[in-house]
Amino acid sequence: MKALLLIGTDFKVLDIAIPLIAVLVVFAFIAIISLTIYFLILFRKNRKFYFEKEEVSANEFKRLEKFEDQRNDFELEIAKIKKIKRERNK
Repeated sequence: MKALLLIGTDFKVLDIAIPLIAVLVVFAFIAIISLTIYFLILFRKNRKFYFEKEEVSANEFKRLEKFEDQRNDFELEIAKIKKIKRERNK
């Protein structure tokens, strides 16, 4: 029953009747191409990142990023300690 509905359904654009199945095939084709390109970009290996104007690998970039986060956290802790120390000296 549903197959008959797909075959018999037409879109009328201006004076042209386009079958529903043709529209669905075109959109499916576009979706497949888009997803393929997306996954190729997403899972591309040996990507190069730039960290402080130097080209590094993805693993090295992650390691450097973690190190920078830890350094920032450490600097915040030092600033808190200095603030407490200044408050006590007053």
